[in-house]
Amino acid sequence: MEKYKKVIAFFKELGFAFDVSRFDDRLIAQKLVCLLEFRGIDLGYSCSLYVRGPYSPDLTLDLYSFTREFETLETGSRLNAKEKEAAVELGRIFGLKPVPLEVGATYGYFAIRQDCDPLEALRQVKRLKPFYSEAQIALGISKAKEFLYTPTREDLEDLKEETGIWQRASIKSLEH
Repeated sequence: MEKYKKVIAFFKELGFAFDVSRFDDRLIAQKLVCLLEFRGIDLGYSCSLYVRGPYSPDLTLDLYSFTREFETLETGSRLNAKEKEAAVELGRIFGLKPVPLEVGATYGYFAIRQDCDPLEALRQVKRLKPFYSEAQIALGISKAKEFLYTPTREDLEDLKEETGIWQRASIKSLEH
């Protein structure tokens, strides 16, 4: 089966009504596919860094070669359970918002593909995206981390300890 059909199945699951004539839709398509690739879902599209973040020339070729199929979400491909879960999470975390997707995919490129530590990945995102605010960058990176990384048991315990004081204070404030 052609790889583009699996991408269409993801778009369908996400409710992404792709329109090749819209720049934002092409950007969203690129970032969705690259984030899925960085998550370990092999769609067969390699992503390299370009001006607007990770980008796959092969995906662009398919978006134009199979425009009708992409725009009508016509595919015989189905997502397996792991892929469906990734699509649901991707949609829940990012929605179909271009800025968080662009920032998040760029962070993922540096953190996953280039194996940069989190601070270096952040520096690279800021260097490449000076036109985005600190808040937009923080939001996109936060969403990327949520989508790309599964917390360990130790991470969850640390988080519980860190936020426990706030939770207890919140409960006490409700009691008064």
